[in-house]
This record gives sequence, C-alpha cells and structure tokens, in this order.
Amino acid sequence: MHKPLGAGFLAAGLLAAAPAYAQPDPNTSFTAYRALFSVAALGEARGPSTVIGFTLHYRGAMPNAGFVVAGNGRSMSWRFASGEDGPEAVRDRLQPTCEREAAAAPGQATCRVVALDGNVLSLAMPAFRPVETQIGPLRAAPLMFRHGPRAAEGVVVWSHGFGGAQADHRRRAVPGTLAMLNDAGFDILRFDRDPAEDHLAVALTTLIRALPLLRQAGYRRIVLAGQSRGAWQSMLAAAERPEPVHAVLAFAPAAHGEATLPNNHGAAIEDFRRLVAGFPPGGPRLAVVVFDRDPFDPDPAARAALVAEAAATRGAPTLALHPEPPLEGHGGGNDWRFTRGHAPCLLTLVTAPEAGVARGLRRAPCGGG
Repeated sequence: MHKPLGAGFLAAGLLAAAPAYAQPDPNTSFTAYRALFSVAALGEARGPSTVIGFTLHYRGAMPNAGFVVAGNGRSMSWRFASGEDGPEAVRDRLQPTCEREAAAAPGQATCRVVALDGNVLSLAMPAFRPVETQIGPLRAAPLMFRHGPRAAEGVVVWSHGFGGAQADHRRRAVPGTLAMLNDAGFDILRFDRDPAEDHLAVALTTLIRALPLLRQAGYRRIVLAGQSRGAWQSMLAAAERPEPVHAVLAFAPAAHGEATLPNNHGAAIEDFRRLVAGFPPGGPRLAVVVFDRDPFDPDPAARAALVAEAAATRGAPTLALHPEPPLEGHGGGNDWRFTRGHAPCLLTLVTAPEAGVARGLRRAPCGGG
C-alpha cells in the first residue's frame, strides 16, 4: 500500500517552525550541510540513481522544491520538483506519479517525501535555509552551500538556456555537476534573465559587466558555466574577457535554433569554429559537452572535433566530452548517468593542476567507483 504526500508536506512545515538549535547550523557548517543532504536521508533507497538524484541534483533546485521516493527496498524510483509556486503546487506536481509508481511496485511499497526545500524529513537535524545572497545580476543557487568569497575556492556562474519569450527558465534546477563543484569549495551563482529581454547581446554585456563585481567581492577563481544559449554566451564572455575567467563549462552550446524550424543552422558550425578560435592559448580552461540527437546541434561530432583540435594547440586545458549512448539529447547534462560518469572530468578540469587534466576528445565515462 502507499501513503499520500499530504502528511509529509505538513511535517516539513512543522520542522521549519521548530529547528534543533543544539545541533550545528547547516547554513554555516559545511559538515552539517552535507550530513543533511546525504544518503542517510534515503533509508533503503540506496540505488545509484536515487543517491545521485538527492545528494547532488536536488541541491540545484529552486524553491519551492520537493524530493520523493516510491517503491520498496532497493526497487525505488525518485522524482523532484523545482521552482513551484508553493508546497501545495509541489505536492500536486509530485504526488500522482509517486503514488502511481508505489502502487505498481511489489509488496508494501510507499510513496515518501524525503525533503521539502532544505527540510529533510527523515533526519532530526536543523533545516537548511535557502541562500538569498546576490552580487549584481547574479543570485545564489538557493540550496547550495555558501562558503563565502574569502573562504571559497572560487565561484561558478550558471547561465540557463533560452526557449523564447514565453519560456521562463529562472525556476529550473542547475545540473548535478555544480553540486560536485560546490562540495569542492565553489560557491554557485545563477545568472537568471527575464525571457522577455533575454537577447544574446544584452545578456552578454550584463554578464561581462558582472565579472569585476565577483573579483571585488573576493572570489579568486571565476568559472562560467551554462547550458544551450547560456553555454554559448558563457563562451563568448570568456573569449571577450579572458583575464578574470579561470574556466568555462559549456553544456550543449547553442544559439542557432532548432533543426526542425526555420533558422540559421547553416552558420552554426562556422560560428562555433570562430567561437573556439577566440579563446587565447593560455586560458581560460575550456570544456565543451555535446550530445548525439541534440535538435539544436547540427553536428555534435564536428563540434567535438573542433574542440579537440584546439586542445592540441592551446596551453590551457581544453576538453571535448561527447558521451556515448544512452546519454543524448539537448538536456543530457542533467542525466544522473552523466553526473556519475562524466562530471568528474569537469571537476578535474576546474580544480586539478594543468598536468593532471584530460585533454582532447573523450567519449567514455571518466568517473571512478
């Protein structure tokens, strides 16, 4: 049998009202923060997909967010919602699928709420309060730990994609790769834009003008990361202002529209060639991730080859990740299997000494375990 989500969401509100003050505060203690968003909260749900989903992907969510598991023992499925209008909207988003999957599972299957925002229901620990820090046009990823500019290894600025004036990506989660960087000591900021004015030239200018603000705040290293149009503008910003940028992580960069619609795809490869050529030999470090069956990429293999060619001549670490199936599609970087298998290469590209960074083209997973 299964239980509805309503009781779990009410419990989350009660936990928020009565924090355990005797315990370390997860907003100021990184150890307490990682203990909160840990496998201990999952009980029997210990499959790799569920563990990566909660301990890494969920931390990239925007409030109001919820994480649920359904099933019995190790036969579990999971879902999370991000950026909903409130707790009731989170429940409405997650409950039907969760209960349906619990009902289909064998034995005494349950549908269980693991977390609502920073309230982790199965652990008797204080809640993590969403971070509200803002630097210029950049705001903190709310459920990521804030190390602070002076203590952090650096800062990652995430730029979301663009889907037209009616598609608002400001509530979407960031990928699990960024949680790995957060664990490595990097603060995570979001470059969120109103879709009505999210023109490439405007966004690029705003992003470039924000870079000195990060230096003034005290961050030693700046990493620009993004998906789709956000990846393209991150590369443009780093090529135009390379001095303050340590690295660029470009997931499925795109700026020429969808292949099935009238667009300028004919110029996409040549524009990408010039974009990569614009990076100076000595830096920043660069990783470009492309996926097969991406409707916004006319030739993923050709793009990967261009990055690999640049890697042979650049002094700065330069990497093309072109994962093999089943990782595919424009949003492949959000797949838990990408986080497990390929995100460690991106972590190494940002954090390791230059001699220890993989270069050129890589298709196979690079994660251990």
